[in-house]
Amino acid sequence: MAQVAHGIAQGNAEYLAQGASLAISPIGANGDVGPVHRSVGSRASNRARGAFTIHPIRTAGIPDYPALWAHDAARERQLQIEPDAEGQIRDPSEAGRAAANAIWRSASRVHYNSDLQFNAQSIAVALTPANTLGGRAWPSILLNDPEHRFAFSLFCNSTLGLLMHWWASNKTQAGRGTLTVTTIAGIPTLDLRALAPEQHRRARKIFDDLRHYPFLPFDQIDEDVCRHELDRRLLVDVLGFPPETCEPDGPIDILRRKLAAEPQIHGGKKSRIEFVHPGGETPINPAPAPPPPAIPINRVERGTAR
Repeated sequence: MAQVAHGIAQGNAEYLAQGASLAISPIGANGDVGPVHRSVGSRASNRARGAFTIHPIRTAGIPDYPALWAHDAARERQLQIEPDAEGQIRDPSEAGRAAANAIWRSASRVHYNSDLQFNAQSIAVALTPANTLGGRAWPSILLNDPEHRFAFSLFCNSTLGLLMHWWASNKTQAGRGTLTVTTIAGIPTLDLRALAPEQHRRARKIFDDLRHYPFLPFDQIDEDVCRHELDRRLLVDVLGFPPETCEPDGPIDILRRKLAAEPQIHGGKKSRIEFVHPGGETPINPAPAPPPPAIPINRVERGTAR
């Protein structure tokens, strides 16, 4: 698995198809990583720092400065998620407002998971419906071309993208991979500049089709039919790999099984997450089709160790 990760990071895709290559570059070559959360702001109960005071979103109205601040794994199963907080300008003076406006220019629809818990969380990159401040757990990414965000999301949340996150992250704690704002810029990702406009249009269509689907946690990648569909559509429909790359017992299927069996990823966790239809009995991770609302069941014990 490490050999595959090293090869993909170098643009060598021989594992996927004979003679194949991928255009790979660091995230920082495709755009800028936003500021560290200490510059953005802090909760009202914390020591005052940053341009904003961060509050829970009020139930009425639309926030002037929405933020994606902390982790809540149950609400972060989809490619597109809503902000979870809002900022209030800390210093109402002219200088304070100027500082807040400078930080607001780092707001983006694209956010990278800097503290991905492999055995609980599902996505490495989240898109918000509108520009949102990046927070402690979700620093913002300002891509050079906003139209590149869809291909970026698909790749980072695909099997290969999660492999790159695992490969680059600090794995001192089992079941978790952490990154700083500085190290995010160096993570290998798809070189978005190398894709043709038609490839970006296909990526946008795929993102729109899949953005509300619930994905299973990283450690359940082998049983996640939504992730399988994302892999197939990205690799075959956008990047042009042969269909057998993503078929059962093909290279991507085998890689997913290896990732799910990796102790650094599952961290010894025995419980499983399943999705059920409201009022229904059948566990689902819905296959690609207009999905019904799903309820995450966060601790379904199956009684067997990996």
